[in-house]
Amino acid sequence: MKKAEYQKCLPLFARELRLSEKSQRTITKYLCDVQKFVNFIPDNEEITKEHVLAYKEKLCSGEYKSNSINTYLVILNRFHRWSQVPGLSVKEIKTQQKSSISDVVSSSDAKRLLRVAKKRKRDDIYLIMKIISTTGIRISELEYFTVENIQKHHFKAFNKGKEREIILTQELARELRKYCKDHKITEGKIFTLSIPTIWRQMKNTASEAKVALEKVHPHSFRHLFAKEFMEQYNNVLDLADILGHSSLETTRIYTRSSLDEKRKKLENMKPRHT
Repeated sequence: MKKAEYQKCLPLFARELRLSEKSQRTITKYLCDVQKFVNFIPDNEEITKEHVLAYKEKLCSGEYKSNSINTYLVILNRFHRWSQVPGLSVKEIKTQQKSSISDVVSSSDAKRLLRVAKKRKRDDIYLIMKIISTTGIRISELEYFTVENIQKHHFKAFNKGKEREIILTQELARELRKYCKDHKITEGKIFTLSIPTIWRQMKNTASEAKVALEKVHPHSFRHLFAKEFMEQYNNVLDLADILGHSSLETTRIYTRSSLDEKRKKLENMKPRHT
């Protein structure tokens, strides 16, 4: 298979993903990642495993984190299996199991970010950060926050082929209803910002709040919710249900403390022997 044939397979691959009931966002991600490999390979050469290995080496050259590299490789391997081109699959890179998390906002960071978002008159970003840190939703589930749904204290969301309940606190529900009233939103989705715009506005807020930019992203607030829930209730089964996880191992990743938090615990630990 050469580059031109490879390129022609992409629409068919997209159709296969749709038939597998992948979301449009996932399909776009898959096609974009395969296209990066297509752009890397030469025009008139028969594609071999050497090309895939060279691409893997390029990914490992320092620009990408290990998790991102493995995501690219998993998607590429899936495409090669689907296209029935033999011998092109490559191994993922081995990564060390992390016992700590980094690049996650702390409770004090979150409070400062919320204050600054209000000061910037970005009530939409303020509420989005508050929603994630109060409910633990994924950013893609924001579309289920509609005028109709927030009249209740829980509603259904569909993500990754699963149905789950999103639960609202009374305070959050009141704030959302007031936001809709103030902005004359009478039906449908409350927030129409694109995900890239949300990311950008969060970074702008972080810059003004003097919070490290790498800590401030939608998933960071999901981690914060999980950590605070475990600190208060220490119930991983309930947390897994709220986060929509089918595996407790996935949930435990969200509850790990940061290296700074571990260091503070050591500093505050009282010695048993003097």
